[in-house]
Amino acid sequence: MLRSKKLFALTAAGALVLAACGSDDNSSSDTAAPAGTESAGTEAPAGTEAPAGTEAPAGTESAGTEAPAGTEAPADTGASGGEAFAVDTSACDDPDAATAPIEGNIKIGSSIPLSGGPAVLFAPFGAGAQAYIDSYNAENGGVNGQQLELVVKDDQYTADLTKANVDELVFDDQVSLLSGIIGSANNLAVEADLNAQCIPQLYAATGAPNWGDVENNPWTSGLLVPYAIESEVWAQYVAETYGEGATVAMFTVNNEFGAAYVEAFTKSAEAHGIEIVAEESIEAADSGAPSGQMTNIVAAAPDAILAVPLGAQCIAFMTELGNAKAANPDFNPDTYLTATCANKIFFGAVSNGGSTGVYTSSNLKDVNNPDVVAADEEASKYMAAFEAAAPDADPGGIGAAGWLAMELTVQAIQEASDAGNLSREGIINAVRNIDYKASLLRDGLNFKMGPDDGYIAEGTQLTQWDGTGFVDVGSVVDLEGSLGVFGG
Repeated sequence: MLRSKKLFALTAAGALVLAACGSDDNSSSDTAAPAGTESAGTEAPAGTEAPAGTEAPAGTESAGTEAPAGTEAPADTGASGGEAFAVDTSACDDPDAATAPIEGNIKIGSSIPLSGGPAVLFAPFGAGAQAYIDSYNAENGGVNGQQLELVVKDDQYTADLTKANVDELVFDDQVSLLSGIIGSANNLAVEADLNAQCIPQLYAATGAPNWGDVENNPWTSGLLVPYAIESEVWAQYVAETYGEGATVAMFTVNNEFGAAYVEAFTKSAEAHGIEIVAEESIEAADSGAPSGQMTNIVAAAPDAILAVPLGAQCIAFMTELGNAKAANPDFNPDTYLTATCANKIFFGAVSNGGSTGVYTSSNLKDVNNPDVVAADEEASKYMAAFEAAAPDADPGGIGAAGWLAMELTVQAIQEASDAGNLSREGIINAVRNIDYKASLLRDGLNFKMGPDDGYIAEGTQLTQWDGTGFVDVGSVVDLEGSLGVFGG
């Protein structure tokens, strides 16, 4: 007999809707996009069918792009508690370049998918980023008179192209910093070089725990809630709902992204007395229905499913979940889907009811909800700016994350300039000492880092798809400073 459920107020922590994951693509084609962020054919499809080919292509493993074996949060960030973070420039390849004043236009570089299948999902990130830069320049005349310039190149979600793009951005375009690079493997491909060169690699658009390793990579920071925290709070919610001995099936994409979730949730499940009764996976390049995997999950009869697909696989998984429920009336597990999939386009594309009732999470305001936009001045401002920059793209989730990445980046630049140290050193110090409420961040949350905490976002809101939109479940929860406790 199904254990009785009880409403649990603690909500699940998760990545932003974007939660960009590790790429497995290793294509060597050179299709660098122009400096602007708009690209023909990259808008989200108007219909409800799964966008074709949004999954990462296969065969993309490249040397040096794997995530480190461990995901433990560093015990020591290299700075004393209670003091402001101050980066050490003596280890830089060129210390003078790290401390030199930034003059003229302030160039920000980024590398994201603007062509190929993944662009359908990720290109709105670039539109949101450009919209924020345009808005800030128009309202403020730049940063203390210095205009902001965003230079974005197309990497097709491919780590090798990301590395080539970043080399061009640094050496040819002479950007002062990088921000908002999408993908775990993509960020890992450039992390070592950028840290050696002491060039800020800000707000990596992924929730891998690597971006909080301040001791080894002080010039790199993350944007998203780490997957370890999302996994921990999923585990807490499942344990509170079903009690000791709850059973869970996992469905994950077979790349760095999925592996991070498997490792994190396995630790949390053990801590909460949860039994993992099935572990199914899908290759990143597989766009077919996961029928065999779902058959095995149904046979395991879990209380809950934790699902971490990628791109169009989000739609395929929920569609197959709906088919399984229709064919097996007693099969009705709670389903938690990575916030990577928390996109109205994906959930709305499932026509058989498989998405209804599925849980996900977001720490941003739901800008696809007209009531939210009407009642919130900042959300309304964002929508107007985004629609002017990319009228045919989806503003929700991924677009909002692009706006967020640039808002945080510009905030650091402005703080460094106001402090009289507009340099790479000044910018990274501002980033690592941030205490800031971003315009699209949900009420009750704040972005904060310090000498002993390298993670900017450790709280979010559990949501549930009701068939037409996302409905909040409980209240936001902030787990600031808890990643090490949860085994991140």
